[in-house]
Amino acid sequence: MKHLMLCMKVFTTFIAIILPSVLSAQEAVQSELVQISSPWARASVGTMRPTAAYLTVVNTGEQIITITGVVSEVAVRSSIHETSVSADGVGTMKPVEEVHLSPGGTLEFKPGSYHIMLMELNEPLLEGASTSLSLIFDDGSQKLFNVPILSIGARSADAK
Repeated sequence: MKHLMLCMKVFTTFIAIILPSVLSAQEAVQSELVQISSPWARASVGTMRPTAAYLTVVNTGEQIITITGVVSEVAVRSSIHETSVSADGVGTMKPVEEVHLSPGGTLEFKPGSYHIMLMELNEPLLEGASTSLSLIFDDGSQKLFNVPILSIGARSADAK
């Protein structure tokens, strides 16, 4: 009986120490499976007008990854938006709650499509500077990345 009690105590201690580490590693899985390339943002017109950021996101994993938001160090509000054009050529932009990225899939945040809106800026985004953004995933993990600021009229990361 003492042996069984000792085994139970060791097992309980093991679970108390190891389980949180395993769960913590699982929580960070999505952000670790994402690769980000070609990030850029447009310079802003002061702080009163919003601006947008763009990037390419690749899911290197074997499970669907869900992006649920974005955090910016320079914007009070930041969110994912999608631009679409109706059959009669009218463009509209709307916020998106989440974006799903299939296993091995690529998603381009680009003008005329998905993009990150940076609103209520704390400071102007100046051409030649950079800022940081973090994508937020549905597992609670985040992916921090640096974003170069291009000209107000830039149409792609190549428009430096």
